[in-house]
Amino acid sequence: MTTTANSPMTRSPLAIAAAVAALTTTVALSGCASAPAPAEIASKPVALAPVDSAAAAPTDGLSASFHRAFDIADRRARAIAYWLQCVPTIARLRADGSFGPAARAPRGIYCQRTDDGVPIGVVYDVDSAFSAVRRVQARRLDTRAAFSEPLDTALLLRAVRLARDVSAQVSPQWALRKRPFTVVPIANANAAPEAWVIPRATKARSVVTGGDVGYAAPTTGRTPTLLEDRTATWTQLNLAPTGSVRLYSSTRDVPAVSDLVTARYYAELGRPVTVSTPAVISELSSGFDAATGSRIVWKHAPAPR
Repeated sequence: MTTTANSPMTRSPLAIAAAVAALTTTVALSGCASAPAPAEIASKPVALAPVDSAAAAPTDGLSASFHRAFDIADRRARAIAYWLQCVPTIARLRADGSFGPAARAPRGIYCQRTDDGVPIGVVYDVDSAFSAVRRVQARRLDTRAAFSEPLDTALLLRAVRLARDVSAQVSPQWALRKRPFTVVPIANANAAPEAWVIPRATKARSVVTGGDVGYAAPTTGRTPTLLEDRTATWTQLNLAPTGSVRLYSSTRDVPAVSDLVTARYYAELGRPVTVSTPAVISELSSGFDAATGSRIVWKHAPAPR
């Protein structure tokens, strides 16, 4: 059975974000409208990510610029999908006493990967001005062992401060529209941190396509720099519980970041996923990517004209 999502047809959202919203602490900043929360979805164990490397030259007839832009959007989607998977895992570990007695353990939650792909979960405390972090503890999520290597706490602080500022900036508008969301920070070692506003569905077995907003940390001042604003494309439709999933993105060429996050979530559940734009059809399915070692791969084809 095939589920389609389009402006006139079917569009697909992010079911996993519902579980995250209830668990999010200082960092996983959520806006909550008065709409009912979707049913909780259990997170899966966090796995070791392969190291990214240069991709092979495209052979699908699409331009190199498309592949570069798609890769940037998909890297963001991978980081966001990992965050949404990692936060509830860390919340459970914290509640179980892995970071000391739960009542006294640090409250902030932060997720990252090392340069060689090791998934790391961090807990910390931060002052009310978001000027310093303390009591930082980290664990590997693939082995549950303590992580003792140095952490860039300055980058962590800058990323979570950006997420706080973005949440404060968008909350009034999203609350007025009764649209729940999660703000996910992405720490970039060689570039400004980013924070993405990811829409959440307002009911179970529904998906949201489009609607995401991206910001980068400012180089001066405190106002976040807008990267993308797809607020007007927010669409929620029902999703069949089984079968293949097809998402119709509102963008012209490269799908929206939120659509790629949704695609990765359902592909990890074993469902064939296709994301279409007017120009390109992209399929995410089981396979092997020699460039990254990933077990699911994108295959692109020009859309029929």
